[in-house]
Amino acid sequence: MSTRILINGLRASACLALALTTACSGGDDRGDDDTTIGIRDGGTPVRDGGPEPECSTNAECSGATPFCNDLGECAAPPPGSEIGYGDQTALSVDFVVVHEPTLAVQSTDLEFHPMRTNELWVLHRQPKSNSACTQQVREGCASLEGSTTTISNVGEPNQTAEWKRDGNAWHFMRRPPALAFSADNGNFATCGEEWTGNFLPVPRPANEATFIGPSLWSSDPAVYAITPPGGNGSHLDMLHETPYGMGIAWERGNAFWVFNGEVGSLDRYDFKNDHGPGNDDHSDGELLRYAEGTVSRVEGVPSHMAYDPGSGLLYVADTGNSRIIALDTTSGSRGGNINPVWEPLADQAMMNSATVMEIVPPGLLDRPSGLELHNDLLYVTDTAQSRFYVFDLQGNEVNRLQTGLPAGELGGIAFGPDGNLYFALMTMGDVYRIAPR
Repeated sequence: MSTRILINGLRASACLALALTTACSGGDDRGDDDTTIGIRDGGTPVRDGGPEPECSTNAECSGATPFCNDLGECAAPPPGSEIGYGDQTALSVDFVVVHEPTLAVQSTDLEFHPMRTNELWVLHRQPKSNSACTQQVREGCASLEGSTTTISNVGEPNQTAEWKRDGNAWHFMRRPPALAFSADNGNFATCGEEWTGNFLPVPRPANEATFIGPSLWSSDPAVYAITPPGGNGSHLDMLHETPYGMGIAWERGNAFWVFNGEVGSLDRYDFKNDHGPGNDDHSDGELLRYAEGTVSRVEGVPSHMAYDPGSGLLYVADTGNSRIIALDTTSGSRGGNINPVWEPLADQAMMNSATVMEIVPPGLLDRPSGLELHNDLLYVTDTAQSRFYVFDLQGNEVNRLQTGLPAGELGGIAFGPDGNLYFALMTMGDVYRIAPR
């Protein structure tokens, strides 16, 4: 595997016109005036005859202190600098190519395996088809199938990539916008952006069952996408009460939070004990529904989420309302039953009066999509603006990066074991690492 660094844009076939028109010097532009070469504490300029600076550009620094600060000293980078510490444009970073798919797939999310830490999983959907997927006409059914690519030894000379699609992905991994791993057992879960997991009559019938929700999978390569006898796919479990699932986040064990785009709620599922590959016993499953009517989806744009076990807060990219919110998952009181429920469950209920906090109110963001919680900072992508943002937990902006990408490319993001930020292009499927300079 040969690593390529793109300075004048991402791969040309993606038609991605990054605003990089000249060769880069490897550091941010600090001007040509050599009479002022730094700033002392208190804001006093250091001029000719004063102390010699250690650096004038980031290129002169390296190792644990790669950042040339305003004092002309090589220092540790400031908070949020994983998206760059220069002028907040694409000139301040390199986009390092990690993977280019050979198939025509889109990439909605990516996450490093919690136990095999240099193994990156990329989630794919097919380009949307205008063909029907009905009992009479099945031409469009294949376009509903999600798939994954597992990239092992990321960035190393022996990097490999394996694409897999489950044999019954049209139901269990239907147009998936997001995945989340369980750090407790290595399983992962996906959700699907559709109103049902079955055939799709057009127009949608008023009383048709909205039979779709999150699926649980094994990440064991001897199990995942290996169809057992019976032909029901390799999934470990599936529950069916969340139409238009737009995002998913892990809490503990086999418990996951799902963004419900149909009713605008945040649904907590616990699969409990899985039923094994290809089976269908859902009777130990649990579902609690929070904050119905609070969040809003945008078609085709994932709404990613992150759960903080320390605070019990669930951070959400509320895409349709152009904001970032946090649900206090320890709040709320148990109400009545969820209606409809399409399978026997061990427990299910509406949760009333849960506390929802507006972290980044509308006004700054247009279509927030990707979201990661890292070192007590929120990293967010805005797919309409083609920007990365970093916020503290009070919603104050810490950093931003204007990528120059066309609208609609930025979705899921993930931090690697190397501390770097990785992202994929939603329409082209390519995976990149951000390298600040």
